[in-house]
Amino acid sequence: MQLMTWTLSRLGSRFNLLFEPYHRRVMHSAMGRFLDRPLDLMVGLVEPDGAERILPFSTRAPLLHNCEQFERLNSITYRGYAEHYRMRFEFNLHSIFYPQDEPLCLLPAFYLEMRLNPTGRLRWIESRHRTPEKVRLFIRLQRPQTQIAAEAGTGSPERGYGRLDLAYTAGTRPQLDLPDMSHAADCDDWPVQVRERIVSLNEGVVVSEDGQGLELDLPVTASGSGIKWRLVWGAHVGEPVLQIGTGERSTSARFKYNELWPDIDAVMEDAIDHRDTYLARSRHLEKSIDTTSLSAAQRHLMHQSFQSFLSNAWWCRADDGREWFTTWEGSSLYHGVIDVEYNIALLYLTMWPRLLAMQLRQWNLARHSHERSGGEVLAHDLGSGSRIAGQSFPHGMPVEENASYLLMLQAYSHWTGDTTLAREQATLIEALARYLRWTDRDGSGFPSEGMANTFEDGSPAMHFARKQTYLAFKRFTALLAAADLLRIAGHNPEFAEECENEVAGAVKKVEAEAWLSDHYAVCVDRSAAGVLDATTGQPLPHDEMPGWDAYSIHTGNGLLMPLMIGRPMPFDLQRLAQDVHNAFRETMSRYGCGHSSVEPETIWISHNLWRDHLGQYLGDNWPPLLSSRYWDLQVMSNTHDQSYGYTDTYISNALCFYPRGVAALGYLLAGPRLIIDRLGSDSPDISVGPDDAYPQRWPLLPLADWSLGRIPACVVDHDGRITVEGETDPVRIRNEDEKAARYTG
Repeated sequence: MQLMTWTLSRLGSRFNLLFEPYHRRVMHSAMGRFLDRPLDLMVGLVEPDGAERILPFSTRAPLLHNCEQFERLNSITYRGYAEHYRMRFEFNLHSIFYPQDEPLCLLPAFYLEMRLNPTGRLRWIESRHRTPEKVRLFIRLQRPQTQIAAEAGTGSPERGYGRLDLAYTAGTRPQLDLPDMSHAADCDDWPVQVRERIVSLNEGVVVSEDGQGLELDLPVTASGSGIKWRLVWGAHVGEPVLQIGTGERSTSARFKYNELWPDIDAVMEDAIDHRDTYLARSRHLEKSIDTTSLSAAQRHLMHQSFQSFLSNAWWCRADDGREWFTTWEGSSLYHGVIDVEYNIALLYLTMWPRLLAMQLRQWNLARHSHERSGGEVLAHDLGSGSRIAGQSFPHGMPVEENASYLLMLQAYSHWTGDTTLAREQATLIEALARYLRWTDRDGSGFPSEGMANTFEDGSPAMHFARKQTYLAFKRFTALLAAADLLRIAGHNPEFAEECENEVAGAVKKVEAEAWLSDHYAVCVDRSAAGVLDATTGQPLPHDEMPGWDAYSIHTGNGLLMPLMIGRPMPFDLQRLAQDVHNAFRETMSRYGCGHSSVEPETIWISHNLWRDHLGQYLGDNWPPLLSSRYWDLQVMSNTHDQSYGYTDTYISNALCFYPRGVAALGYLLAGPRLIIDRLGSDSPDISVGPDDAYPQRWPLLPLADWSLGRIPACVVDHDGRITVEGETDPVRIRNEDEKAARYTG
């Protein structure tokens, strides 16, 4: 693959490496992206004639020939050639991850490997020398305002045979080398002390002449020989990194890993002692995903967005004892944005539902009463930067946030079978639903209050118009979710019935009023009179909402999670599928689909992915060509002078280094059309229904027994036969039921 910016990070510990080959550097810090500094990482070899050749993370020597990169979910390999000696040099970095294994995932350490292999012909480049038997490799560091010390020595297998120690002070205020990011200046700042260490697990290491590197003579051996230079790179921050709350109720929070490893010595000891076990588990997850029926672009997108999510995650323990898990909204720096977590929830449901449960409890801190409705609304976010002290975003999105919360809680409850949260949050569920009911001010079925939503770069019709079709459908599914959750909790069944009755009476009204022969309108209230711009607070300069009748990719946004748990839907699903298809046709542009047909370049990849997954669950075989367009946006955004990490939006917005794209993991759910309802009337109802027209293999990660490493898989053979291998739960194959119904009907 071509060289491009790539992130490698650790879950919740903020230890982050951002490789920027076109800038010949690595942005690096134990405090994560936007709290990092440029690292000159000189990694390479000394050719027999004494010339040093390196990978593109330093400016201090010539590059190896034909540098390229290859990635998997948890790792990345950089490759280059000493062309005149017929040698290939590889540098692999692995960020271990294995679902629901907290010590493994929290460990602030990377595993590094270097290897040398002989090659055959390299294009038409003349070989001037014989391939040597042994070559000297090196790793050398330079970083501003950092103490770096190297030592060799006899060492031991447990403590290593040579090491580099780094010490520096980091701040908690983000330093954004991006345009239009002045909001970082408002973040609190205090110093924290960082210790890092790189340890060699191979004997024979010597210290570089500059005293800031290690070197080792390594044999040139055939691929697969297992001979490589193994290193471990760990980090530790023991001081507070977040402030949670305000005034007397404010408390500091430290990275949770401090409970397991109080200092850098403890980090390194654990990382070295358990290296083989940790790597085996992490590679097992990688290999299971490697077997999926995904295109190359889909794999790249999933790998890149997963590491971007990890780089935004904070997993801390507050001084008052509270455990805290939250996600930064990339370059926006907001914590725990509900509509963002709504998309990220596909990752939690796929691999680690407890991370979603923690946030569903934390959002209680963001609730406030709404007097006119007698209900409550949730804030857009929990804070920004290094302080979690209430909403920082300039305006609320109450219909969207209330609905997103209820849909996530319903999906979590049915997906896991855990009803504890629904019972705990029963009064909140009712309060959020009361507000949603109130927003339909004229009995039309459409909400006309609290209409601002997440599409801040969209047209007025898309962003804050009254009577939006997208929010009408999402409000319906949220009210049905509230009724379902209240019954699960045994709380106020009369109100639950009122919610269901309201939806039953209003769905047909909305469908009839919003349907425009082949698609749903963006909104049905065309008038701009009295509508204020959600961002500026000013009246609109026109009488009618431009784009009110456009095609939009967001109509069915609220349906995906209910379909994933098999909830009955009161909508005309055939008409919704038609809307999805026709909007796809009318909104397409170079990098995907825009919000609507009047704004085809206001692209959000995460919402394109959400629409794609919805299309699959509605029974369509979604065109794989779309993923190549999404990937083209990532390549464009991360080559040459561009370095934006996972980028969710095109040129009209700046959502970069963003976590939301991890909705790409929904490919693993939508491909087999996996449905999980562990709260079925008699027993859990788990089923798959993949397209049987071509061979496929889908690891069913939500059904994995992670303690035993058993991951079942849904397999479609060449003849269309569907089986589930390694079953851990009884799984029903819906295709067989549907075929039987056709033959007996």
